[in-house]
Amino acid sequence: MKTPTPEEVRAARIAAGLTQQACAKRFGYALRSWQGKEDSGPSGRALSEGEHELLLLLAGRHPEFVLQRRKLA
Repeated sequence: MKTPTPEEVRAARIAAGLTQQACAKRFGYALRSWQGKEDSGPSGRALSEGEHELLLLLAGRHPEFVLQRRKLA
């Protein structure tokens, strides 16, 4: 997979129904650090490949896999 652009990160987060605060918490970042993932300026920072794949799974946009909720007994 290619490194996502900040715009792709933002679009996937929104598609997953997550706020920036919720995404920061899920991925273990401070809010400001997550905001850097969505910043296309010089202070922007890319998601790792694994983070990008998880975000795509949460958004239902992964090209190969889908998440399926478990049915608990």
